[in-house]
Amino acid sequence: MIHSLDGTWQIATDPGNVGISEEWWRRPRDGATTTRVPWIVQDAFPDYHGAAWYWRTFIAPEHPFEQGRYLLRFHAVDYRATVWLNGALIGAHDGGETPFAFDVTDAVAPGAENALTVRVLSPGDEPIDGLTLGEIPHRNRRIGASGGSSLHLSGIIDSVELELVPAVYLEDVFVRADPADGTIRASVSIRCDAATPVQTTIEATASPASEGGIIDRCVVSETCSGAKHGTTLTLRVHEPHLWDVDDPCLYRVTVRVETEHGVDERTVRCGFRDFRFADGAFRLNGRRILLRGSHTGNHAPVGIELPPSPDMFRRDLINVKAMGSNSIRFIAGMARPYQLDLCDEIGLLVYEETLAGWLLGDSEHMGRCFDDSLRGMILRDRNHPSIVIWGLLNETEDGPVFRHAVDALQVAREHDHSRMVLLNSGRWDGDLSIGSYANPGSDRWEFGMGFEAPDAGVTTTGGEGYFPRVGDVHLYPRVPHTDDTIRRLRTLGEGGGPIFLSEYGIGSAVDLWRVTRLYEQIGKTGVADAEFYRGLLDQFDRDWRRWRLDEIWADQAGYFRDCLACMPEQRRLGLDAIRANPLIVGHNLTGTVDQGLTGEGLFTTFRELKPGTIDALFESLAPVRFCVFVDRVHVYTGQSVRVEVVLADEGVVPPGEYPTRIQVIGPSRERAFERTVTVRVDEAPGFGPLARPVFDEHIPIEGPTGRCAVHVTCLHGMAPTGGIATIYATNPSEMPPVETSVALWGDDPELGAWFASHGIRTEPYSSGWRGVVVASGTPHDLSDLHRDIAEGARVLFLTPDVLVVGDDPVAGIPDGCDVNAKEIRGWLYLKDEWTRSHPVFDGLPGPGIIDHAYYRDVIPDALFD
Repeated sequence: MIHSLDGTWQIATDPGNVGISEEWWRRPRDGATTTRVPWIVQDAFPDYHGAAWYWRTFIAPEHPFEQGRYLLRFHAVDYRATVWLNGALIGAHDGGETPFAFDVTDAVAPGAENALTVRVLSPGDEPIDGLTLGEIPHRNRRIGASGGSSLHLSGIIDSVELELVPAVYLEDVFVRADPADGTIRASVSIRCDAATPVQTTIEATASPASEGGIIDRCVVSETCSGAKHGTTLTLRVHEPHLWDVDDPCLYRVTVRVETEHGVDERTVRCGFRDFRFADGAFRLNGRRILLRGSHTGNHAPVGIELPPSPDMFRRDLINVKAMGSNSIRFIAGMARPYQLDLCDEIGLLVYEETLAGWLLGDSEHMGRCFDDSLRGMILRDRNHPSIVIWGLLNETEDGPVFRHAVDALQVAREHDHSRMVLLNSGRWDGDLSIGSYANPGSDRWEFGMGFEAPDAGVTTTGGEGYFPRVGDVHLYPRVPHTDDTIRRLRTLGEGGGPIFLSEYGIGSAVDLWRVTRLYEQIGKTGVADAEFYRGLLDQFDRDWRRWRLDEIWADQAGYFRDCLACMPEQRRLGLDAIRANPLIVGHNLTGTVDQGLTGEGLFTTFRELKPGTIDALFESLAPVRFCVFVDRVHVYTGQSVRVEVVLADEGVVPPGEYPTRIQVIGPSRERAFERTVTVRVDEAPGFGPLARPVFDEHIPIEGPTGRCAVHVTCLHGMAPTGGIATIYATNPSEMPPVETSVALWGDDPELGAWFASHGIRTEPYSSGWRGVVVASGTPHDLSDLHRDIAEGARVLFLTPDVLVVGDDPVAGIPDGCDVNAKEIRGWLYLKDEWTRSHPVFDGLPGPGIIDHAYYRDVIPDALFD
């Protein structure tokens, strides 16, 4: 019997940390306010960190069993919970994610009103009770809102229950389903609080989860005495139906304990499946599988790691499954139990980590915090068949925390041998003498990804983590992706071995206008995340007026819509490069949702889909796809473009010959090129390469100025997605003539030769010039140039270096101009580039948000403001 204690509680803060000495557990403080449980302290007390006190009263039911026990169960309290019931200290627990329970039989008053008090300690940057935020499992939480970090929020963040159980009851059931022989082993932990030894009947049954009927039953009789009793019951399923991403078959195991003191029963679900890294690939039930997924910090508005509605976190999983993902990574923070239930049901592989896995500080508490978090995650979640990977660390450099995690494999194996364990996502430690993973059943770190070698005896530089020589890689290249970037992704791992690209991605703008309106809509404008976005929008308002953006967009909502619409094509381009690399055996996109107060997600923090993204992902993650690449996007007609076509195949195309047509369609729909090639597949599905080159030639581009498209189509036998790339052709004969003479300032012979080759007259710059000046080459005295600018000359600086004098990057700007200069690089977190109507852009796309495909090779990182 379970009695929920969720609902309305009273709460007060304790900024002086005097509550214990003043015995606040006895009654609520004067002035305490109401809150709900589960929820966060900071909704009632914004920006507060430290000790907070909760109180509530409840009527405890009479117990139905003789010698029965009352258990007070908390599903999660962040971070330290100290509990009193009716004035008696019950106990304390550290850990912000995992459940815990206290036996309160001796303190509870059955049939009467009971007073429950909980002190919740969530430290900030200053020590309290010997703890600081950096010393406890906290992921990338910080005090105060900051883009790229998570807000530090706390409280009783999951349900509280009073559970009535018999004197002999089930504490834990761990079920392992072995697909090799169809056995289900149920390890049962029994608590016996009876006054004398008790004869106990323990029964386990196995059934299909979707229907009634018992497949197998096992019954044992044992005598339970003392506090703990453990036993294992074995069931067998003949020819079990395997759990798979496309067919997630579940079984139900019910364990029943019966004594003279009553009956206790628990039901769990399980699935028959095997997941491991073997023979250069991830394998599910022996079949090679390309891991394709994204990672989530489980971030939501207001509560951050606690959603205003549970549907938000469920919707994340449905969305990514619909987009074509087969996996989800819960990065440095555990999933909610109901999310794992859904992953079990829809066939989504789970890679799970704890809050201790990222940015945990080294302290006297470090080892205990890390081990307790890891142990708690495994004990809570190990029955879920969807969980296939336990992750220990993320982006952690070599040092005490990393070395502790290396040894913590034994902690994991004490509680679960059935899953793969990954050591350090991104391998920022760079230590090639340590493997990256442990397969199910293995008690040691294994080698097999990238350049890993057990006897390497060398290390690589961590820190940036982009190109460690081990095969668990994080990569966040510059955006927009140029040909060099695409080539980098396509050749990642060459000379080594299989690569797990466990983090890669680009984001989008945050629609500051809309997200601010949505906080207003739900009446939460005062919470920290809403105020953060409001501050950014206020800054944008000032820039909007200063830059006269209303000359380009009718309103700010239109500006942000155009910004968000840039992301899908870049996502598609990057995924094409990844899919075309046969060494990349798994990839994980950053990120599932806009987390860390950024725009890195496939959808927004309010779970609104970004324009075009679901279509781009569904196409890019399709099991069979033509990936098409051109070595440059701009050519003069008469020049050639290298066109490469790669067939990405996860192992679904059967052996055969597949005629494939390659065309270049010109701006007037004319066919500038057409060729039919034969794609030959000899291997059985799942045994061929993940990426197969189909075509690689230089194709001449002829015809008028305009957009050309490379189209690749399989004529029959398979149905890949993709198969399109864009080229912008310019016919020199259609270019307007340059009739003026251009003055060249600076020493740049190559520039002069370029003008001459294009029939443009030039002459050396001299003081008094009133036309167009092109400045390049080695910087020198600019005083004459400044005077001519003041008199009406137009100067085009081809490189920011021309303006540098000494250490001053803007010394070459004329006096009276208040200008700052800095570098701002677009990568995961983008900058938005736009143009207005200006002679420089005559005849080019604009004004508005810059088309990354068109302008990708000329977008700078230099910013002058």
